[in-house]
Amino acid sequence: MFNYFKLSRILLYISVFCVALVTNSTLFPFVVGKYVFFRGIVDLALISFLLGVIFSKGEWETLKVRAKQIFRHPLFIAVSAFVLVFLLASLFAYDSGAAFWSNFERGDGGLQMLHFYVFFLLLLLLFRSRAEWKWVFTLSLAASGLVILYGIAASLGINSFIGPAGFCDRIAGSFGNPAYLAPYLMFMMFYASWLWFSKKSNGKRNVFFAALLVVLLLFFLLSQTRGALLGFGLGIIAALLYLAFALPQGKGKKISVALAGICIVFAALAFTFRHESIPLVPFCESSSRLLDVSTSDKTAQTRLWTWGSAIKGWEERPLLGWGPENFGVVFDKYLDTRHFVPDQHSETWFDRAHSVYFDYLAETGILGLLSFLGIFVVFFSQLVKHRRSIVAHLHPYGYLFVALLLAIPMGYLGQGVALFDVLPIYLNVFLFLGFATYLFIEVREQKQKKEI
Repeated sequence: MFNYFKLSRILLYISVFCVALVTNSTLFPFVVGKYVFFRGIVDLALISFLLGVIFSKGEWETLKVRAKQIFRHPLFIAVSAFVLVFLLASLFAYDSGAAFWSNFERGDGGLQMLHFYVFFLLLLLLFRSRAEWKWVFTLSLAASGLVILYGIAASLGINSFIGPAGFCDRIAGSFGNPAYLAPYLMFMMFYASWLWFSKKSNGKRNVFFAALLVVLLLFFLLSQTRGALLGFGLGIIAALLYLAFALPQGKGKKISVALAGICIVFAALAFTFRHESIPLVPFCESSSRLLDVSTSDKTAQTRLWTWGSAIKGWEERPLLGWGPENFGVVFDKYLDTRHFVPDQHSETWFDRAHSVYFDYLAETGILGLLSFLGIFVVFFSQLVKHRRSIVAHLHPYGYLFVALLLAIPMGYLGQGVALFDVLPIYLNVFLFLGFATYLFIEVREQKQKKEI
């Protein structure tokens, strides 16, 4: 009999390549092809899964047991609650049509969120072994290679590749905006690190993954995204502090303490000399902007003014907000006239608050923001609860894996202060949360078996 579940898994593997698509024939080439491809593949994966449920009676009992484990897990419940509130905000939005269907430029909204949720659910139901999760991480890294290659081709000025010319002009990959590339590459560095330490190391493997991480970090820096760098630094320091306190006495603990100290000193020096022209990429003078962080900076000022508009909008519709894709209405109604500077180039209209937190506050209300933050409260509580089991279950690199699980959400939440989510980021947030849910269930089962 044809294996519909296997086909559904294959389609989920393929879905991660949506990030590399650029459709020059559409009005918004960096957006439309990605979400059309992603939605189409997820829809096919869902259809294949449902056909498997209908025709593969032999797997029905296994699937029911798996579903019970997933549906009762706190992290799954937290993600489901957020999606439900998001959809309710879409239903009761100022413009419910825009909230659900979005527009060609963004491709977000309720319909897109439903597809992310189906993606998340199918991952949990179908990916039941670490080998399957490693495959999706590996393929995600392959997709990131295509993303970077597109950015390189654009930088070289190759015909039909759209983007800034020159590596030092904020490389954007296949996303069209360097601010999206940086947080996306943070997730890629997590996947690469996880794969590196998931198997027995050897010389060639160590060199390959070390080189891969260097390449990912280089293009992360070449995107010159200050908010992402702050988030990345926050994640690294959080991971090193965990290792410094959690590791038993020995060489590893001493190294972690030393690295944590170095990172904190570097952060202090970076803050002290933030107005100096110090490039973080030696051959790229413009990378000095990464350390130039100030609330008086023009981009920081426009964000602060926009956040003020978001708060005023939230005060008018506090529970479920104005609805996804409706921030433009809030911005117009509570316009801060400082955005407009006569005879100067300035960004005078925003359809996003340019902050994950203020976007959710204005568009989905206090219920949306709290349900979003609730996901990570549950995640961190589960990580604390299962940290010893993860250390034991993923020996000999268990402590490092816990540190990685701590670092990536800290980095994501940190960079989200000054940036909103788009498809490449959403995709990896749901992928990471799916993997975390799987891992927490797996280590809990292993612990229960040992106790029997």
